[in-house]
Amino acid sequence: MKVEYKRHILWGLTCAVLGAGCALGFGFYYVEKERTAELEQQLAELSQKEHRAVIDQSINKQMEAIAYEQKRISDERTEEAKKQAEIAEEEKQHAIAAQDQAKASEEIARRERDNAEAQSKEAKRQAEIANDQRKTAELNKRVADTLSYIALGRSLASIAYNQYLSGDNKELAKRLAYTSYWFTKSYGNRNDLYHLSVIQALMEVSESKHSWTRLHKGGITGIFFMPDSQNELVTVSSYGEIFRHVNQDDKLKTQSLFSNSNFDFRGVCADKAGTIFAASYTGQLVIIPANGKTEQVVLTNISHPMALDTFSDNILIVVGESGVAFINTKTYEQMGTLHTHAKITATGRINKHPLVFDEQGNMHEIVSLNKMESKRKPSAVKGVVMAFARSDNKGINTYGTSDGKIYVEEKNGKVKELVGHRSRITRLKVNGNQLYSSSYDGKMNLWLYENEKVEPIQLFQSDESDGWIRYFNVDNKKTHLWLGDNNGTLTETMISVDRMVNRLKGHLLTEEQWNSYVGKSASYQMFINSEKGGEK
Repeated sequence: MKVEYKRHILWGLTCAVLGAGCALGFGFYYVEKERTAELEQQLAELSQKEHRAVIDQSINKQMEAIAYEQKRISDERTEEAKKQAEIAEEEKQHAIAAQDQAKASEEIARRERDNAEAQSKEAKRQAEIANDQRKTAELNKRVADTLSYIALGRSLASIAYNQYLSGDNKELAKRLAYTSYWFTKSYGNRNDLYHLSVIQALMEVSESKHSWTRLHKGGITGIFFMPDSQNELVTVSSYGEIFRHVNQDDKLKTQSLFSNSNFDFRGVCADKAGTIFAASYTGQLVIIPANGKTEQVVLTNISHPMALDTFSDNILIVVGESGVAFINTKTYEQMGTLHTHAKITATGRINKHPLVFDEQGNMHEIVSLNKMESKRKPSAVKGVVMAFARSDNKGINTYGTSDGKIYVEEKNGKVKELVGHRSRITRLKVNGNQLYSSSYDGKMNLWLYENEKVEPIQLFQSDESDGWIRYFNVDNKKTHLWLGDNNGTLTETMISVDRMVNRLKGHLLTEEQWNSYVGKSASYQMFINSEKGGEK
C-alpha cells in the first residue's frame, strides 16, 4: 500500500517536474521568440535606417551641390550687388556734389536776393525819409503860413478897429475886418475868431452894439425874454420900474408896465401865458397878467427878496436873504417857506432844481416844497459865492466870487481858476463852450473855458466909473447879449460871429488895397474866387 502510494507520489512529482519543465520550456520559447522578433524588428529598423541614411546621404550630397550652386550664384549676386553699390555710391556722390553745388548756387542767389532786397529797402527808406522830410517841410511851411496868416488876420483886425474908431475911413475898416475874418477862418479854428483883436473888430465895425442910455431911472436888476418870442423882453430896475420892450431892427419900442419908486425890484420872470412876476427887495411880488389888472402880493415869513426862479409849471420861488417862498402862479397864493441858517448870496439851478448859496460856504438844493439838501461848496472854490451857472450838456459848474475870481468845476471834480475881473462877480452864464461873466468892475467878459490856457475876452466895458453891470441875459436865439448897468442903461451886443460877418459881406478889399495891406504873399485872386463861390 505504501509502495503504491510512493509510486503515485513519485509519478506526481515527475509529472509536476515535467509540467514545470514544459512550462519553463514554453516560457523560454516564447521569450526567445519575442526576443527574436524584437531582434528582427531591430534589424529591420537598422536596415531601414541604413537605407534612409543612404538616401539622406544622397539627398545631402544633392543639397550640398545645390548649396554650392546657390553659394556660387549668391557670390556672383553679391559681387554684382557690390558693383551696383559702388555705382550707386558714385552716383550718390555725384548727386551730393550736385546738391552741394545747387545749395552753393542757391546761397549765392539768396545772398544776391537779400542784397537786392536790402538795397531796395534802403532805397525805400531813403525815399520815405525824403518824403517825410518833404512832408515835414510842407507841414512846417503850412504851419508857418497858418501862423503867419492868423497873425495877419489879427493885425488886419487891429487896423480895422483903429480905423473905425478914428472915423477916417469906415468903409475901409469894414473891408479890413472882413478880410481879417476870412484869414482867421481859413487858416485857424473857431476859437481863433474869438481872439480879442478879431472879435473886437467884428463887433465894433459890424456896428453890432446898441445902447439905450439911462432907459431906467434906477439900475437894471433883471432882464427876461418873453417865452416863444424872439424880440420881446422885460426889464426891471431898482427904482421900481417894469418895462416891456419890442426890438425891431435895433430900434427899441418901450412900454412902461409899472413904476413906483417905493419898490426895489431884484428879479423878473414870465410864464408861458405871458404873466409877468417881479420881486421887490421891500417884500412884495408884483404880478402883471397878459390881459388883466396888476396885482401886488405881500410876501410873509421872508425878508428882502432878491431873485425869482421857477420850481414847476405852476409854482414860482422867491429867493430872500434867509430863505425861499413858494408861490402858486395860478392863484398867486404863498404855499410855504424854507429857511437857511445863513444869509443867501447867490442863486442858480442844478439837477433841474433851484439852488442857493449862503455866506458860510453852504449850497442848498431845493428838492421839494418842504425839503432842502445842503452840502459844502467845493473846497477849491475860495471866497463867498456871488454867482453860479451850470451846463448840463457839458457837465460843468461855474462859481463867481466876491473877489472877482471865477472857478470852473469839471465833471471829474477838477477845478480851474479864471482871473480877469477886479470886483465882485454879479452874474455868470454858460452857452456851449463859452462862459459869460459880468462884474462890478464894469466889464463883460467871454471865456473859452475848455481851452488849456483860458484868457478873458472883453466884450464890454462901461464908459462910466459907476456903470457896473447889474444883470445880463442872452436872448432866445443865443445871438445877442443884453446887459443892464447901475445907471439904467440897457445895451444889446451881438455875440454871433456869423451875424456880424453877414453885416460885412460884400465889403471886399480892392486889389490895390490888398497889395497895400496884405501884400503878395497871399493870392488876391484866391480871396476873390472864394467869395464868388460862397463862404467856406
